This record gives sequence, structure tokens and C-alpha cells, in this order.
Amino acid sequence: ADYFRTLYDYHYWARDKVLAAAEGMTEDEYAKDTGFTYKSVRGMLMHTMTAEIMWLARARGESISFADLPNGESHPTLDALSEHWAKVESLQRSYLQSLQDDDLEKDVVFTGRDGNEFRQPLWQILTLVYSHAIQHRSEAAEALTMAARSPGNLDFMVYVRERGQ
Repeated sequence: ADYFRTLYDYHYWARDKVLAAAEGMTEDEYAKDTGFTYKSVRGMLMHTMTAEIMWLARARGESISFADLPNGESHPTLDALSEHWAKVESLQRSYLQSLQDDDLEKDVVFTGRDGNEFRQPLWQILTLVYSHAIQHRSEAAEALTMAARSPGNLDFMVYVRERGQ
């Protein structure tokens, strides 16, 4: 469980670097099509946050509808996204803090988009969210770098060294 708490701490550290790099973008820049799958910096960050919301709900045994997830229209600005994500982070950290090592092997049962029921061990769900965030955060970082707003080095070892670990 401590391993996942460390990974998610790194996740939020790197996310904050990306959010800081995006600060000051105009709404047009923030929503501009960058050619990536989720189109814009806003799209990539929204997708990453909403995936985290969905999987956290599932891990906690809560039912969630895709229609209930925030979107670019409900969160059109970086400030709106950042404010919402801070709340998600608080919930996620609280959830992770409550976990014991034995919890990681327990199955999470959820219904997929196709209506089918799935069963996955919690450790796989936590790994999915973490690795999914890396992919889309990297895309956002690349898009920001192309716009002369690089978030800097997001390597895990930079995080470790900054933390003095």
C-alpha cells in the first residue's frame, strides 16, 4: 500500500508541474487542437482527471455514470479543472491512506461501458490509473513544450531527489 501512496504522490507532483506550465494560457490556447488524441491540453487533462474520478469511484465500490463525469463544457478553464482535481486528489489520497497491503489483492467489481461486469484486483486498478495518467500527462507536457511552456523534467528520479528520498 505504501508503494501506491508513493506512486500517487509522484503522480500529483508531476501533474502540478504540468498545471503550472499551463497557467497563463488563454482559453483559446488551452483548448487549441494539438493533434493528440484528446485534441487539446484541456482535453488531455480533463480525460486524465475524469478517468481518475471514475476508477476511484469503482475502487470504492461506488456506481458512477459516464454522463456524471465533468467535461470541457462544465470545466472550460484551467482554474476550474485545477480546483476540481484538487478535490479529487484529496479523496484519492484519503482512500489510499486507508488501504492496507491485504486490500490490494481484493477484487474490484464494476460495470464497463458495454454493460458487462468485470472483476480486477485493486492493485491492477491502481496501476491502471497511475500508468494512464503518465501517458496523457506526457502528451500534455509535449503539447505544452511545443507551445514554449515546458513543465520541465517529470522523471520519477527528479521527484525522488527533490523529496530527498
